[in-house]
Amino acid sequence: MLVCAETCADVESCLGCAGCSVTKVGDGRSAVRKIRREIFDTAVLVSTGIEMDVVETVLNMRDIERSMEIVIISDSARESPDIPREMTTSIPYTAVLSLHGLEALLQASSSTSGKVRTR
Repeated sequence: MLVCAETCADVESCLGCAGCSVTKVGDGRSAVRKIRREIFDTAVLVSTGIEMDVVETVLNMRDIERSMEIVIISDSARESPDIPREMTTSIPYTAVLSLHGLEALLQASSSTSGKVRTR
């Protein structure tokens, strides 16, 4: 699942080129609703909108599905101020990556088991 409240064509293209089936939602609240009804291997968060920030979205997702991979895409030029580093190191299967990091993860996972694992 791709969570993106703004334009994220580059991330969507990256996932598509890697052969991922992408279900796109427009905000964190929609993502949480979707996870309650469907099973996803991975959630890629680019932006979650104004109603639910990234941290709240991740924690709600984790309450519903403990083993789903969560990849947060952060601007490679700066560390995102609303994503505490402690959160991503203490919550299993959660990673903060740049778009380049996502591409590398997808490439590595396709050459091994075909399943993305962040931790």
